[in-house]
Amino acid sequence: MQTVTLKIKLLPPNKDKLEKMARLLETYRRACSWFLEQAEALDTTSRAHLNRQTYRQACAQFDLNRGTLQCAMLKALSARRSYLSRKQRGKKASLPKFEKTVPVMVRQDCYSLHQLPSGTWVVKFPVYSGRSRIAVPLAASAYHIKKLQDLAGGSCRQGSMEIWRDKSGEWYVGVSLVYETRLNEPGGVIGVDFGIVKLAVLSNNVFFDGRQVRWRKERWAERRTALQRAGRLSRVKREAGRERRWMRYINHCLSKRIVEIAKAEDTAIALENLLGIRERAKGSKKFNRMMSGWNFRELASFIEYKAALAGVPVIYVDPKETSKACPRCGNVSRYNRKNQGWFRCTRCGYQSDADRVGALNTAAKALDALGA
Repeated sequence: MQTVTLKIKLLPPNKDKLEKMARLLETYRRACSWFLEQAEALDTTSRAHLNRQTYRQACAQFDLNRGTLQCAMLKALSARRSYLSRKQRGKKASLPKFEKTVPVMVRQDCYSLHQLPSGTWVVKFPVYSGRSRIAVPLAASAYHIKKLQDLAGGSCRQGSMEIWRDKSGEWYVGVSLVYETRLNEPGGVIGVDFGIVKLAVLSNNVFFDGRQVRWRKERWAERRTALQRAGRLSRVKREAGRERRWMRYINHCLSKRIVEIAKAEDTAIALENLLGIRERAKGSKKFNRMMSGWNFRELASFIEYKAALAGVPVIYVDPKETSKACPRCGNVSRYNRKNQGWFRCTRCGYQSDADRVGALNTAAKALDALGA
């Protein structure tokens, strides 16, 4: 199974629906806070125990759909489990508080999506207890419409949904679609090496250059410094949000292209286990700033879920010595890579782009794991 979440903006509803939705947010927040207090008083993280002790009282106290009320209980228990887990590991932790509004989770059997004859998609969901629901139109993009048509055609099934209002007052829903995936038997493996100079290098000699991306990130860093010196901190925060969204878009585009190549060549994708990559990769101040602003784990997760939908297997390998080992003779030496961009084996003389060598070694480790 692979879950895809669609973040879709809601078109502005009428005043009556807005009031109901705002009341839903506040009631859900109070329900989460109340359930957390009850769980703390009962000293429990058990859903069955908390449900048995508090559910009837909660139904009388909060005017919420029963499924939504159950989601509020789960939200509170999840927050308490997270708090206790951090505390047990000796980390700094404080009991969570639901002082601000939180996204309202709506169970999959409590809402529905429909397309009107005009082509507009609407979502119907409950705001109070009982069976009554309100319908709100969606500002769906072409991508959203394609996925919603998958749902209507039976290619996937409906998961849970979240509703929230952002700081600017805009309303959004996050709709989960669950796809059944079937991985194909790979005819080979393509290794992938991530980086900053080159965003990604594949073992089949495909290079994704990062010069334009680095230029844009450097311009953003200069702009951020100038704004900080001018004391315009609110603008700095807004610019940071724009940069994150842009980086997410780049990761989406890059992951889509890598999966398309692997599918076309009927191969699996081999990735390095990226835990600790920031600690392993160190360089100049400028390089470290670029590393801190690039989300390699997000890119890997995008490749993983897009590959699952395309039926392409993804294999994670240990990155140890992938940049130092010669793919021809197996010689491992730090002298094989005297500079960042070029590899030359001190034993057999094999030479190639250093990132391509990393991708070749990643692919070789994946083949070993498959027993090929």
